[in-house]
Amino acid sequence: MSKKLVIFGATGQQGHSMLTTVHEDPILSKQYSLRAITRDTSSATAQSIANKGIEVVQADVKDPATLPAALKDANTVILTTPTEYTPDLKEREYRVVKSVGDAAVAAGVEYFIFSTEVHCPELWNGRAVDSFDAKAEAEAYLRTLPLKTSFFAPGMFMQNLATVMAPRPAGDGTYVIANIMAPDAKGPVIDVVGDSGKYVASLLYEPEKSVGVTLYAASGLYSFAEMAQIISRVSGKTVKYVQLPEEVYAGFMPAEMGGRMVDMMRFIEEVGYYGPDTERLVEETVARVKKGKLTSLEEFAEKYLVDF
Repeated sequence: MSKKLVIFGATGQQGHSMLTTVHEDPILSKQYSLRAITRDTSSATAQSIANKGIEVVQADVKDPATLPAALKDANTVILTTPTEYTPDLKEREYRVVKSVGDAAVAAGVEYFIFSTEVHCPELWNGRAVDSFDAKAEAEAYLRTLPLKTSFFAPGMFMQNLATVMAPRPAGDGTYVIANIMAPDAKGPVIDVVGDSGKYVASLLYEPEKSVGVTLYAASGLYSFAEMAQIISRVSGKTVKYVQLPEEVYAGFMPAEMGGRMVDMMRFIEEVGYYGPDTERLVEETVARVKKGKLTSLEEFAEKYLVDF
């Protein structure tokens, strides 16, 4: 008999990748029956999921009253939460994850996978990065519950290079990508749409051996200067990396977001996205992934960054 796998955020980038991977996998699709959780069952993505014969249930992680029905008969839960840059970012994240975790325990869930990040104060002399720390502190709560838990920590999304971080015209026929990090400072990157499911599949294949495991999910590490060179090569356009002053970089974003993004980028530059052992942690995680080939930044660029 298959186990009920409930995926919160099933229409988002991470959750939809995970759901699709399980649904299309010849082994996992027999081991797990899927339930996709979304706030809006009428959305195009939710409808496309339903058209595949997958159960779609309306629920909102911010509304505890909707959680019992979402979790009924669930064996395994995957929770991804978007970062919302509001004054109560950390408090809201903790409240949401605690609510889902507590409801999972009440529903008799056995296994819980959460999309997390590192706790920066432990690695950066007490300095905080709210968007990372919020997830790390929520993770710490989940670890106290009578659940088997595993964690998925995605790197920098390659998709950002085609959206909010896309090359911008410099006015002289060339293009620019900009950030505050030093040109040679590297960060781990993931094709979050194409590859999130491949990582999580490695947990679901052997859940008993995955308890307590954190996947540091990225296919490789790149500097912004290297990103610019790769985009230049595949597009045939001249793309340069420009290092901005912190106040200029922050000024392009809403007030609640700008300063927090500066903190994040400085942490990545000074400590490493996952801490000082980032490169090793990424290599060890890549070695665990058996479901399909992970996407390199070069491959992503060839597919999505030729025209901009």
